[in-house]
Amino acid sequence: MLYRRIQLKNNLGYYFPLFNQNGFKSTITPNLIGDVKLDYHHYILEPISEIGLYDSYGRHVIIYINDVPYYLSGKGIHQQDDILDVTYNSISQKVVRTNDKYQITTTSFIPYNKQVELHEIKYLNKTIENQKIKVITAPLLYGRSVDNLFDHRHVTSLLNRSEVIEGGILLKPTLSFDERGHIKNDYLYYFLANSNDISIDGYYPSYDEFINGGSMLYPKGLNNKYQVGHKVSGYETIGGVSFKEITLKPNEEIKFYMAFGITLKEEEIFNTKTLLTSDSFNKLLVESNKANNELYQKMQFYIKDDETSKFLSFLEVQPVLRRLFGNSYLPHHDYGKGGRGWRDLFQDLLFMIMTFDKSVKDQLINNFKGIRIDGSNATIIGDKPGKFKADRNNITRVWSDHSAWPLLSIDSYINYFNDYEILLEKVSYFDDQFTHYTRKTKLNVSNDNILRSNGEIYKGTILEHLILQNVVSIYNTGEKGFIRIEDADWNDGLDMARDLGETISFTHFFINNIKILIKYLNRFEEVELFESLGILIEDGNLSKFFDKVKNFNEVSKTYQTKELIKHLQKQIDKLKNNIYKYAFMENGALQSYVDNDGNWLDNGTVSLTGQAMALLSMTIVKEDATTISKVVKNRLFNEDLGGYHLNENYNEVKMNMGRAYGFSYNHKENGAVFSHMALMYTYGLFNYELSKNAHEGTFAIINQAMNKDSLIPLGIPEYFTDKGHGKYFYLTGSATWLLKVLKEQIFGLKMIDGTLVIKPQMMASDFILGVAKIKTIIFDNLVEVTFYNKNNKDHPHYEIDKIVVDGIESSNQITKVKARIEVYLV
Repeated sequence: MLYRRIQLKNNLGYYFPLFNQNGFKSTITPNLIGDVKLDYHHYILEPISEIGLYDSYGRHVIIYINDVPYYLSGKGIHQQDDILDVTYNSISQKVVRTNDKYQITTTSFIPYNKQVELHEIKYLNKTIENQKIKVITAPLLYGRSVDNLFDHRHVTSLLNRSEVIEGGILLKPTLSFDERGHIKNDYLYYFLANSNDISIDGYYPSYDEFINGGSMLYPKGLNNKYQVGHKVSGYETIGGVSFKEITLKPNEEIKFYMAFGITLKEEEIFNTKTLLTSDSFNKLLVESNKANNELYQKMQFYIKDDETSKFLSFLEVQPVLRRLFGNSYLPHHDYGKGGRGWRDLFQDLLFMIMTFDKSVKDQLINNFKGIRIDGSNATIIGDKPGKFKADRNNITRVWSDHSAWPLLSIDSYINYFNDYEILLEKVSYFDDQFTHYTRKTKLNVSNDNILRSNGEIYKGTILEHLILQNVVSIYNTGEKGFIRIEDADWNDGLDMARDLGETISFTHFFINNIKILIKYLNRFEEVELFESLGILIEDGNLSKFFDKVKNFNEVSKTYQTKELIKHLQKQIDKLKNNIYKYAFMENGALQSYVDNDGNWLDNGTVSLTGQAMALLSMTIVKEDATTISKVVKNRLFNEDLGGYHLNENYNEVKMNMGRAYGFSYNHKENGAVFSHMALMYTYGLFNYELSKNAHEGTFAIINQAMNKDSLIPLGIPEYFTDKGHGKYFYLTGSATWLLKVLKEQIFGLKMIDGTLVIKPQMMASDFILGVAKIKTIIFDNLVEVTFYNKNNKDHPHYEIDKIVVDGIESSNQITKVKARIEVYLV
């Protein structure tokens, strides 16, 4: 499916991820810059960060036209006015580069079933004269770990063993050595090129001999050709393939193909060679598109106009990208090693839940194995399901919001699948040396990070895990009576307020979480909990609780739910009263944080997070929500930059709050238009049917992402800068929340205990000639839901006249559907 077409003249920093489900991935720009990798330790092209989008070489190809060098990357002096026409779908990029001399068309993709990146390049002579053409490929083959960029870069080149093979270069280093130690290398990195129009006359495997005192743009070693069978040891390697010079007539075209691969099997290289022809390349492209379309047709939209509909239909690819890429492997995501954090893990499952993916249950259950018995949790996900690490780089912290997200995902799962039995599933706990909310350590630690009691693995129900995390949180309060921020909350940048800092924002979230837990508890007369947790619910004494569970040696006991509910209700009433007593400011908005000096963060200013969490959690009455929506619109909304800012400008580096306020204002966590929080805020506005502001805020993000000047080819970014540029593309929880807003609030497809209830909050502008549609998975079937608004009314000025399910009129309590639902508004 074609999602978007963009015309460019300059290198503005656009980039796009290519990938398959097997873990092979790359970054590619319209100029063919970027890297190709299997994982953190196996890159065939040199890893790049943001600067590399402009000054690296990537898939470097020199095309000499009448002896003058031009480049596939457009780096030549005579190419600065080239026009680039770029089209994207979920798995491929196609670039048509034109000037008065040529048209170069490059199609790039990663096949759905192979560990290789493929390219087809067509060169067309646009002039009325013959052209002498010589093509030389010269990508630098990296062949090692990211760690070696600045750690033994030269020394690791001494490990290189390069060989000229038919059609390309094979690189197999003898060893790898980095933080993992000294490891014998079995990986083969290879580059191949082929053409039926031009023939190969030699190869350049050695970087040093290729540039020979020149550069990658102007190499001086073109006479230093190697032939098949020649080998080079101990030098940086390039994929140098020289094609014979030919004469190209006016309007005549040549085609050539390139492949970048990483494999453990030499036969895969020979298999790849067969793909470098027109028929094979295009056949595999069609097959890969078909395979991916089958994966990504779970949430498609027909709303506002065709351009918006196509753009939004890419959103469902973004949650998949995060699961495959983690928080790494793209130019802005130049940290980490492909892992995801605790918050990411549960956010990403929301999309799977919304599309009725049944595999989500096992993933949810496994995720609870990352919770410690003191209510904290491991923060980095390991390589296998149910495996966790204390933290990235062994820096152990507690984010105060981490306890909130598992219940959000479980409650969403229960509403979609009506599966309350998941609450009684028993799973183990994570165990390492950290206790007392990671502030203390112990000596007796299990080797496998699984908690034991009396020598036996201790398992508690999912319900017990949920109660544990949320009860510890609601009793972990500071001097002003709100939940302590610990090392940060959702905003990772608020990381310098551990002693006296408090998060009013997530106090709202936890109040709502306890209300949900009370709903669950009301389904049972009694539940099993370990004894210290039962006591904590009654007395709220965290210090005593942490001491008791430090060296855990308990079994489950039975508790009457009425008594548990009484204590939980008392604590959330206290928290809620505290909000109404202290958290409202004179301007009508809510405080969001207390800093490390024990003072309110906002003094006449407004932060979005406190408002978003209140509305999302519905802890305030509609009158106050309405007031907040007006204040926030006035103080934080900027449509030209994508909508709602995260905070106003404090004009100081707040060392008593966190590193975020060392960032320039309107960047990242210091006041940027931060998509994730802005969308949680608009979701909250919809909760109160404040649909005008909610709709405006949602589409401000969409419209800015679609704006060519945002530099985003597809999807929505983590945030927009002061110039409206999107940063951290694709891999944030923002896409999931935009899909939630679109499906559950704008189209109003709400699942409640396994029953679909439709409550749309669309505006007249959402309809195309009176019609709007969403095609999504409902009860395991791909269903098209069509809304008819013949009177062109805005919400709330219409109501549902009738609902027709598979041709039969239905009530607004739908429990089964095969193919279509029609909703008529009057």
